[in-house]
Amino acid sequence: MKKLIFLLSMITVVGTVSCSKDDNGGGGNPNPPRTEVPDELVGAWEHGTIDFTFWENYREGTWAGRNAVPTREAMIFNKNGDAKFYRYEFLFNFYEKLIDCTGTVTFNGDGTFTFYPTKGRKRFYHTQHPSKNYDRALTGNELNDPIIAGKRGYVYVGTSNPPSIRITVPTSAPYNWYKKF
Repeated sequence: MKKLIFLLSMITVVGTVSCSKDDNGGGGNPNPPRTEVPDELVGAWEHGTIDFTFWENYREGTWAGRNAVPTREAMIFNKNGDAKFYRYEFLFNFYEKLIDCTGTVTFNGDGTFTFYPTKGRKRFYHTQHPSKNYDRALTGNELNDPIIAGKRGYVYVGTSNPPSIRITVPTSAPYNWYKKF
């Protein structure tokens, strides 16, 4: 009987510990790799326009308009390797999705960098069915999604005005991030 009680208490403890990882925004790596960011890349970069102040107080339908771009990304690189990633998606008159993550970045010395998100948030607005809207932490699987995490190729173009970074990812055509600040 004592063995059975001990076994049941251990199962409860293990179950509690494993659930707590999902509660912290997906259980991202608590000590991800990082490198110093090259001076010319420190700051905010965007593909499409994202207003960082407006981001936190976003109201459904504000960016999705007649001439809206269906996908926007932004990334902020700090010199010490800390990074933030933002992504906005919409399908006209159907949904809007806002994702933001914090983590670290490594510059790999081969024209690539890798983003390691540690926690994040996802907001979803269903235009036709507001009861399906949500605002929650990203899961571990979402934090590892290649749209957010992982390796990107880049080429810095300092001669453009504003400066730009040509981004390449395996599943997409190359696109530019422009220096915001």
